[in-house]
Amino acid sequence: MSGGLAPSKSTVYVSNLPFALTNNDLYRNFSISVMWLYIFRVTIMKDKDTRKSKGVAFILFLDKESAQNCSRALNNKQLFGRVIKASIAIDNGRAAEFIRRRNYFDKSKCYECGEAGHLSYACPKNMLGEREPPKKKEKKKRKKIVEPEEIEEEEESEEEGEDPALDSLSQAIAVQQAKIEEEEQRWTQTAGESSISDDSKRPRIKKSAYFSDEEELSD
Repeated sequence: MSGGLAPSKSTVYVSNLPFALTNNDLYRNFSISVMWLYIFRVTIMKDKDTRKSKGVAFILFLDKESAQNCSRALNNKQLFGRVIKASIAIDNGRAAEFIRRRNYFDKSKCYECGEAGHLSYACPKNMLGEREPPKKKEKKKRKKIVEPEEIEEEEESEEEGEDPALDSLSQAIAVQQAKIEEEEQRWTQTAGESSISDDSKRPRIKKSAYFSDEEELSD
């Protein structure tokens, strides 16, 4: 199953079709002549070598109700001079492959008749004329919006002069610890120098050379 489809219950098997009908003919005929508009895909079985129709087709609908209505409406009905048979298709285990999107990368030739110069929608072998190709979905370009917070963080990191190579938490902690130790070392050195300078400025007391009880102050 894909996209909510149930091909084992919503696929109609149609036989005894005119061999000249193409996929586009069946799609247009069923979309116009009956009262359901939920046809997902029409696939005519063809010979692998000659690419000619075998007169049978599978019609996949978006829901099983439309498929059941189609099988009842088309069974034993006459189409282009032939009495066709229609019934709910028997699942052979390959339903998922049937609903898979087919991409035709070679746009130089028609996959219906194999001739160059046109695509299957405008194939001259379509008995009911050209079919309007499906509209291509427009691809929306998503714009990346940079949040203001991210910009502010980048500006701050540039001002601080951080190394962009520090992209792990352990490295960041190590750098921060080194900064703290460096600051502590600077503070210790500054404190030591200030204490030495204070000591040098203090007046030194020395005893008098005359062995008296009086003390002299030295500069």
